[in-house]
Amino acid sequence: MEQNKAKSLYIHVPFCQHICEYCDFVRVGYHLDLSDRFLERCEQDLSYHQGETFETIYIGGGTPSALSLDQLKRLLNILKPFIGNECEMTMEANPENFDEEKIKACVSFGVNRISLGVQSVQPKLLNLIGRKHTMTDVENVILLLRKHGIDNISTDGMYGLPTQTLNDFKETLTWMISQQLPHLSLYALTIEPNSAFGRKHIKSVDNTLEGEFYQLACDLLQKAGYQHYEISNFCLPSKESRHNLTYWHYEDFVAIGPGASGKENHRRYTVTKNLHRYLSEANPFDEQIILSKEDEMFEFVMMGLRLQSGIERKRFLNRFDVDIETVYATAIEKNIKKGWLYFSDTHCKASEEGRLFLHDVLIDFM
Repeated sequence: MEQNKAKSLYIHVPFCQHICEYCDFVRVGYHLDLSDRFLERCEQDLSYHQGETFETIYIGGGTPSALSLDQLKRLLNILKPFIGNECEMTMEANPENFDEEKIKACVSFGVNRISLGVQSVQPKLLNLIGRKHTMTDVENVILLLRKHGIDNISTDGMYGLPTQTLNDFKETLTWMISQQLPHLSLYALTIEPNSAFGRKHIKSVDNTLEGEFYQLACDLLQKAGYQHYEISNFCLPSKESRHNLTYWHYEDFVAIGPGASGKENHRRYTVTKNLHRYLSEANPFDEQIILSKEDEMFEFVMMGLRLQSGIERKRFLNRFDVDIETVYATAIEKNIKKGWLYFSDTHCKASEEGRLFLHDVLIDFM
């Protein structure tokens, strides 16, 4: 199989000033010395990609904005040589530790998109899930971002939180719409064993209520002009996350930082979740998998069907030198009959109902 050049770069900054109740991502409490050593390791890892530039760069976490101003400038300076022409450069931030000086630093180094962790507008729910910001913090950050020229702002919202009502979630969505935010990512609460919620044995809401939250978001946001371009993501026209489209189009991407997962040249890998191992070992991978053509065809389908636009048959043919219908005729026919797939001369895509039951659709493709 031919070698692919990675179009995107993901950096995982594991540090947080506090740990949210639901979080199971790789994260550690902020520590000055450890974060300095982390930046040294990032620079070392990026040296293997010297001369490369990327179409998208995403700095996630953890909480990248938990870094000190000097550390943030250092990280952005390390990334500067890797910024390609018209690069979409996104950084995640928490409203309570993203001040004007950090925003100005981001702008000066080429960050042009910010993803803000909002989750909910109700103080009682923010307190319940361990978030430390207020809605005044959020609105002030949005004003500062726009003041300094960053209009491409995404916010995260959560549903299915303990005690959360449909009206609570509607208030959050209504606030997001009122702010004219170009991109929204909405996630159902998943209780992970290693999260604080998991250790407290908090239970997820039932599937019926979760479906009602999801349908409320679909209805409200589409009426407000948002495109439901991916299962969990909505945007105003032309404001899709280009970085995340790299994943959903099954392109290659480089991943750096503890717990980060990447895909390069038919190899999928996950960097160790252990920060000390990441800082000390030469090749600190928890997992490395060589992907067969069959693996890649299935994963191409799995990612592509998440998109409202679905899979372009020509892209599948060009990638694998075989038509998608030839490989998956039985699965396609079965799911067309169920009303879960649409199939045309140009595309294979899930219906609105098919995206709700995508797990069941994909079982037929395995």
